[in-house]
Amino acid sequence: MSALPDLRPDPRPPVRKRVTVPLPPRDAFDLFTRGIARWWPDSHTASGGRGGRPADLTVEPREGGRIVETTPEGRRVTWATITRWEEGRRLEADWHLGEDGPTELTVTFSDDGAGGTRVDLVHGGWPPGESASARRETYDADWTLVLGRLALALPVTA
Repeated sequence: MSALPDLRPDPRPPVRKRVTVPLPPRDAFDLFTRGIARWWPDSHTASGGRGGRPADLTVEPREGGRIVETTPEGRRVTWATITRWEEGRRLEADWHLGEDGPTELTVTFSDDGAGGTRVDLVHGGWPPGESASARRETYDADWTLVLGRLALALPVTA
């Protein structure tokens, strides 16, 4: 006898974060993607977990592209595979960091009506299990820190 699928709603809702930055959406998107090595906190990398700084951090700008960290030793760690790339507007990815399998990350960039950009991040698709619940709680705090660093990385104008 086969088990019926569990149709109850996921008790672990997605992590939702928002930050507003004083840049047009295309520039905010470029900072988030092409400029990721400038602002991403070292403490939240494979290298930083061991007290180091990544040699490189890149986003391959296309569907099927990856977000990849290169450690000081030259090891390449794939963080995510991009599933949707809308230049200047939206990025979706299968987020691979973690032992429970990929989760789903969506980051959107929209005009805030005052010359800036509202950056909305949704991280969900948590697999079943206690470790996924703990992982979700960790990401809830981590994304607050990461998006705060994005806001601090704004270009300085003269």
